[in-house]
Amino acid sequence: MGTSLLNIGLSGLQTSSARISTVGQNVSNVDTEGYNRQETATSSVLGGGVKINDTSRLVDQFRNQQVWSDNSKLNYYKTYSSMMDNMDNVVGEDSVSLNTYLSKSFTDLQTANSDPSSSSARNTAYSSFESLVQRYNEMASIVDEQKTTADKQINAVVESVNEITSQISNLNTEILKQETQTGTSANELRDQQEQLVTELSSYLDIDVAYDDNELMTVKLAGSTPLVLQGSANEISLERESSGSDNLTLKVDFGSHDVGASTDDIGGSLGALIDYRDEFSDEAERTLGLQALVLADSLNTQNKLGLDADGNYGNNLLSTGDIEVTPNDDNGFSSGDIKVRVTEGASNELTTNSYEVEMISNTQFVVKTYNANGKVVEQSNPVDTSTATPNSDGYFEVDGFGIEVQFDTGGTYSTEDKFSFVPTEGAAKNLELSASNGDDFALASPISVSKSSSNLSDVEISVSTITNLDPATSGFSVGGGLDSTAPQSIVFTPDNTTYEVRDGAGNTLATVAGVTDYTNLLEQAGLAAAAGYDISVSSAPKAGDEYNIEFNTDSENDNYNGLLLAEIQNASLVNGSETLTEAYSSFVTSVGSLTSTLSSNETAAETVYNQSVNSKDQISGVSLDEEAVNLLKYQQSYSASAQVISAARTTFDTLLGVVG
Repeated sequence: MGTSLLNIGLSGLQTSSARISTVGQNVSNVDTEGYNRQETATSSVLGGGVKINDTSRLVDQFRNQQVWSDNSKLNYYKTYSSMMDNMDNVVGEDSVSLNTYLSKSFTDLQTANSDPSSSSARNTAYSSFESLVQRYNEMASIVDEQKTTADKQINAVVESVNEITSQISNLNTEILKQETQTGTSANELRDQQEQLVTELSSYLDIDVAYDDNELMTVKLAGSTPLVLQGSANEISLERESSGSDNLTLKVDFGSHDVGASTDDIGGSLGALIDYRDEFSDEAERTLGLQALVLADSLNTQNKLGLDADGNYGNNLLSTGDIEVTPNDDNGFSSGDIKVRVTEGASNELTTNSYEVEMISNTQFVVKTYNANGKVVEQSNPVDTSTATPNSDGYFEVDGFGIEVQFDTGGTYSTEDKFSFVPTEGAAKNLELSASNGDDFALASPISVSKSSSNLSDVEISVSTITNLDPATSGFSVGGGLDSTAPQSIVFTPDNTTYEVRDGAGNTLATVAGVTDYTNLLEQAGLAAAAGYDISVSSAPKAGDEYNIEFNTDSENDNYNGLLLAEIQNASLVNGSETLTEAYSSFVTSVGSLTSTLSSNETAAETVYNQSVNSKDQISGVSLDEEAVNLLKYQQSYSASAQVISAARTTFDTLLGVVG
């Protein structure tokens, strides 16, 4: 009886001591990040006494997984929001807004129009456009720098992810070794492992499970494994293809790589990839579209006027070449292609990705793709063997704002593809082609007048100028009108019939039954060939004559300058917005996205804190609870000591009786 009582007391003393040690471990780690409260479990022994079963952690894996999932969401919004805050601060500042520069440029152009002969006014306008171009360059550079920053952070995160998964797999090995050799739970190692998972979940969304040996398995949310027992699979990010700068995820399994989608990858890594491949690309293309529209519109209009020296206008701006990338799977083609914006058709351009696809060795179509890789639009087939290229050898693609040139002598195979983004890099590469303010072609290339012998006071005016190319219009090389071009209109024998005559007085066309006195050359079928048209204010008198001449007083004329200035208010971007409206829409979209991300971050933080609190209710250390346990186990320890003392007394008494 004494021996049994002694064993009971000793076992009670040992278990109480162990529980006191566990309480001490909990209390000392109350502020240790990642520590899970421990509990020592015991069971009664047949014949009397108690034994220690194990000291284990109090964890709920469902709540752990919820914390990791919510941590991933929180860091996604926090990282994306931080990147967008920087961009919002840049685009939303009025003092550096593109609209401020646009307004000043066109205001100064209007000032130059009020006095076309003023070199000072012209050069002021030139300086303003120079500042506008620089601002486009700066905005594009900021977007590019932000993308570079995202790239650097992505590389750093990938390194951290691979380091963490390696540590998790190493801990699997250590845990298995310790628990196999000692038969006790490797609590501290498992805490370390879960803390690493918490850190990993801030980078990407993951799923955690345990195998038959209770070793941790870590997978991407899409089920691609990163950690399996004692091995870790490294991740890397690569460009999708030679024609795309977007990133695709690769998981290294040693003998082979497995591709994984970057969609919904979560965490800060997912945010950086989404910012880079979605917002950053779209921002660059949006600014590029505006730059292309500005350059094309100004250039097209400027080439329809005369500059301060009386010369035909030239391009004011340039945006660089469009980069075209052949598909990696192209057949045995021996030629590349070139693409450019169709002059005057930039309103047809979009920020989408474009692709030229050969449907035979001489026929091609153009497709546009949205950000999700879905075909938005496809052109009608263009057959290079039957279609007529322009003078530069380019084939225009109607409705798409582009034209395509093929290598002379090149061969192309069916299903060959060539990718390009017309708007990409346009804002960054925007440059002034003009040398100074005199290059603004403010004047009309023609002047019109009425004969001094006219019987009416009906006035003549220039209605349109459409083409100054000497090869396809009535204008001569170096300036002037060709002798065969329309140069006078005479109403005879009444005011409803007129003749169009050339420079030698020859009749080119006669129009009778006139009721509309606008666009008289168009009514005569001569406007397209002439490159210009005129109108009169009302019905003239019979015998009235009107003259058309090449403008020799371009220095004092602002007809084309007014049309240049009107570009500011024309709905040219996407065919529906002015330049100012387009940039305002961009600023609004940036602000809206920034605000949404900020709200989502706040909400995600609340949800994450709730998950942590829920987890801590089970796994967190409560000093009040541990104080109660400590008192209880101290009392149990003392009571067990009293049992041992009683056992000794009983044993001594028995010895005395026997003696």
